[in-house]
Amino acid sequence: MVDIPKGYGPDDELDPEAADPLYLQLAAVLISRIGNGTYALGRAVPGVDRLMQEFGIARGTARKTLVLLAEMGYVRTVVGKGSFVIERAVAESADDAESAG
Repeated sequence: MVDIPKGYGPDDELDPEAADPLYLQLAAVLISRIGNGTYALGRAVPGVDRLMQEFGIARGTARKTLVLLAEMGYVRTVVGKGSFVIERAVAESADDAESAG
């Protein structure tokens, strides 16, 4: 299992100079957005192209992040449609936010 770095908020920018790889930084930002309701249950998270544009990252980095979020149970990916927040993710993100605050 991959350890998602702590301390990233929903509006944080990625830092190519940081010790954490970009895909893990991005995963932390997206998980934070799921937790605060920016990406609500059943709603799509940004796709590869949108993530590339918003964060200035490579296609492979965006894909790796979405695959990781699916493997961790935060999103369900539907081929040709996108990646959607699933119920387990919302509950876990809320629990993480409560324990951190």
